[in-house]
Amino acid sequence: MLFRKNIIVLLSFVFFLQSCGFQPLYNMESLSGFIVNEPSDKSESSIIVYKGLDGALKSISTSDNFIINFTVDEQFEDIDIREDEKVLRKNIVISVKFSIKRESDEEEIFIGESLISSAYNRVAEPYANFVNEQDTRDRVLLLIIQDIKRQLALFKKNQGK
Repeated sequence: MLFRKNIIVLLSFVFFLQSCGFQPLYNMESLSGFIVNEPSDKSESSIIVYKGLDGALKSISTSDNFIINFTVDEQFEDIDIREDEKVLRKNIVISVKFSIKRESDEEEIFIGESLISSAYNRVAEPYANFVNEQDTRDRVLLLIIQDIKRQLALFKKNQGK
């Protein structure tokens, strides 16, 4: 009798957990149905964002795809300037504005933006500054790609409602 009660309590607990469970943002279909248009400007940052999104997003065979257009804006600014006007840190701000439209009617249905900034230390060696800038820029672009993928997954999830 005690064994039956334990099983009933255990099964009730399992059913309760399933009904209140965490629903992940991503599933197998969350990033399917998107086509990324190649950017008109061929800057290095635009190419990195395009390749990152194009590799992660999958189109579907029907005409129910969403078309993504984007533009990349980069800004560099000197921060932490000493009295002798030597720059100790440099800030990189990269903004990607993107729009989503249906493949069938070309009407924009969503406009989004991802903005990430990061800074790096400047040193006396020019090559070290170049490497620091490239590493910081690549890290920021990777974060932007991840942010856009999250926004697209949420967009796709809300389209189903």
